[in-house]
Formats: sequence, structure tokens, C-alpha cells
Amino acid sequence: MGIIKNAWEVVTDEHALLALAGDSTREEFERDREERVREVIEWCSIDVHRRGFEVGSGEGTVARLLSSNCLWLDCNDISASFLERARNNCGACKNVAFHKIDSDYLDYLPSESYDFGFSLNVFIHLNSYDIFHYLRSAQRILKAGGYFYFDACTIGEQTIALFREHADTYRRSPEAVRGLLNFNHPNFLSAIVREAGLTVSDRSYLSETGWLKVLTIKP
Repeated sequence: MGIIKNAWEVVTDEHALLALAGDSTREEFERDREERVREVIEWCSIDVHRRGFEVGSGEGTVARLLSSNCLWLDCNDISASFLERARNNCGACKNVAFHKIDSDYLDYLPSESYDFGFSLNVFIHLNSYDIFHYLRSAQRILKAGGYFYFDACTIGEQTIALFREHADTYRRSPEAVRGLLNFNHPNFLSAIVREAGLTVSDRSYLSETGWLKVLTIKP
């Protein structure tokens, strides 16, 4: 359990960037996050009157870029070291708060309080049970009509090379599984979204080519 709990703890700037962006440079990472923020704002219909939450805030770059576009943002992460970095990164953002996820997913956040939520580059690492429990948490804390957006991956032409690479890594170091990609079929994701009490928006991208974008709505 210690390996799992500490899988995302980082010490150096280099380790933090590797955990967040793989082989990308800091400049490439920043450009990617700027693009992803624009995507989240559009997909979740975010404006300055809307309150949101983030699952997996990392070092707070997305929160910093998004904060001026929303009323409030509650950021959540399992990593104490990333949360410390995020608080420093967002020191000037007065409408952002940070919370440590332990074993209760998002159960500490208030029910029916959020207009939107999102999770970037997190669900690509999660097994089916973690995905389900996070979606159940999102369903509870969203207002009716609220959005929750996440990305995921399946095995396809875009991701088969990564699957082979991560399969080799797992064979050598099975304890590294927490940081490897977890491949989930689009039909499975649609089913588990429904099981969690949410609906899949027809704007979602659920192709079998590899990378998936899932926009869910609380009825």
C-alpha cells in the first residue's frame, strides 16, 4: 500500500515534470496545458459565475490558468508534494483551494455544489473501480445539469506503441503499475458512467483509435 500511496510524490523539479509530462519539455507542457484549459472552458461551459472542482491538480498549472475564468475552483490531489507545489504556483489566485485525497475519493466535498468538474491526464492511469468511485463522487457533488469532463485511453493505433512500452515496464517493475497507462474500452466507460448516475454527452470522443475525451452530465 505504501508504494501505491506514494507513487505520485516528487522531490525535484525534474521528477515533477517527468511525472506530469513524460518526455515533454517545460515549454511543451505549458503550451499543452493552455490548450487543455481552453478545451475545458468550452466543453464544461465555464464562466465567472460557475464553481468547479479538479481531480488531480498536479502542480497547479491548470488551476492557475483557469482561475480567472470561474467563480471558484476546488483542486484535489493524492500527492502532498504536488499540492505544496500547486499552492505556491497559485499563490496569487484567491478563488482556488487545495485538498488532499486520501481513501475517500471526493466524499469530503459538499453535495450538489458544483457547476463543473474535470480531470486531465488522471483517468488514463485509473482502474475501473477508481474510475467508478470518482464518477460516483462527481455525481454527488455536481448540481443538476453540471458537467464532468475527463480523458482516458483504449488500445488503438494511437496508443499501441505505448501499451507495448508500458507492458515491458510492468514486466520489469510491477510495482510501477500506478504510474502506467490503464486502457479502458469506450463501451466500458459509457457503461460505468451510466452506472455512476451520469449520462455521456454526444460531444464526447469515444473512438477506438486510442485517446478518449468523455463529457458527462448530471441529469
